[in-house]
This record gives sequence, C-alpha cells and structure tokens, in this order.
Amino acid sequence: MKILIADDEPLARERLLHIIKEINCDYQLIEAGNGLEAIEQVNQEEPDIVLMDIRMPGMSGLEATHHLVASENPPAIIFTTAYDEYALQAFESQAVDYLLKPIRKERLEKALGNCSKLNKLQLEQLGKQNQEIAYRTHISAQIRGTILLIPIKDIYCFLADHKYITIKYNKQNEVAETIIEDTLKSLEEEFESIFLRIHRNALIRKDKIEALQKQDDGRVLLKLKGLSDGFEVSRRHLSSVRKLMKA
Repeated sequence: MKILIADDEPLARERLLHIIKEINCDYQLIEAGNGLEAIEQVNQEEPDIVLMDIRMPGMSGLEATHHLVASENPPAIIFTTAYDEYALQAFESQAVDYLLKPIRKERLEKALGNCSKLNKLQLEQLGKQNQEIAYRTHISAQIRGTILLIPIKDIYCFLADHKYITIKYNKQNEVAETIIEDTLKSLEEEFESIFLRIHRNALIRKDKIEALQKQDDGRVLLKLKGLSDGFEVSRRHLSSVRKLMKA
C-alpha cells in the first residue's frame, strides 16, 4: 500500500506519518505540501490512497481532488479537515470519508480499511455543499496517463469542437493547445467572471480582448492580446462584446 499525505502543515504530516507507521510499518509513505504538489506526486508515485487536507494554500485539497478524480486511474481519497461536526454532515451524506483533526489512530485505521474511490457525482455534490473555491485555479487535461495542469490565468480561450474542447494557452511565452472533455456550457457557468461567450463554440478571456475587426464579407472578428488569429463573433453575442469593451 502506498499512501500520499497532502497537508500544508509539517507537524500535521509528521503526526500522520507516525500514526500510519504504527498501524503498518510496511506502508510506503510520501508527502505533499499543497494541492499542486499532491497532483505531481500522484503523477510520479501513483499512490493507492491520498490523505487530503481540504484547506491548503495555492491549490486547495478540494480542487486537487477534482483534477485527480478525472484521471484514468485515480487514487482513493480520504479528506482530513478541521471542520466542525455540523459542516461534516455534507461529507457523510455523500459517503465521502473524512478524518476530523486531531486524527485518532483507531479512526484512521478504519478509514484506510474502508476507503473507496470518490466518484464524480459525489465530488460535484461535495463542491456544491462546501464552497471552498469560487472556481478552479487550474484546468486539468490527461496526457499519456498523467495529469497536465494549466493555470486559468494562462488560458486565452476555450473552443468547442464536437464533444471536445480545445484550450489555447500561454506556455513559456509560446501559444500551446490541448484538448479536454468539459462542456463549453459548464465552463461558461464556472468562469463567467473571467471568460465571455462570443460564439456558440467559443469562450474568450475578457482581459485579453484587444480589438474588433469587421471583415469584407460582413463577419466580425475579435482579436486577443498574444494571439495572431481572430475569433468570429456571432450576431447574437456582438452586443455583449461591445458592451464589455466600452466598459
């Protein structure tokens, strides 16, 4: 059994390491200090179980779990938290296991024996009940069995093509692309404060808008800072684009 302990507090990680070694000294133990490090460790070490602290700087445990659950072979997740009993009812209602800090050896041993993989529906409901983050700080894509994390701040646009979404983003001052399986509608709802719908198949980043250009054939193209290509604006969405630019 390989177990990843993800917690931003070194003393909390040390306590868990000590308790787990008492339970079974043969377990392989690895550590992470935040959600980003947890995903890196999952990519490299492929742990069976992750003990995930919910509140961590940089990327919370809740967001990291969103990305992990979408992977091809996600680990089982056990949340660790300092929430009170009332807040923990949300976890219990979705059959999500949790450990309340300070963690007791008997409770941890039981959780390790009974933990099961968190499904997408459970995680979605958990996110609704526990508003840890307004939206994700990263988008995750599956690349040859590993999780690629793309910071939201680096994304230019989301472009729909049948069942897939193409992301154009800045990667070390170069324009890169990758494909994800989210829907444009769900992305629009989640990131409505950052991205704007300009066409039935396109969301663009608001603060990257540079200019509108009318073409000889009557079409209107939107130019984004950092991209050479223009994106067609539909008649339905043209007024909202102009309103945003005027504001």
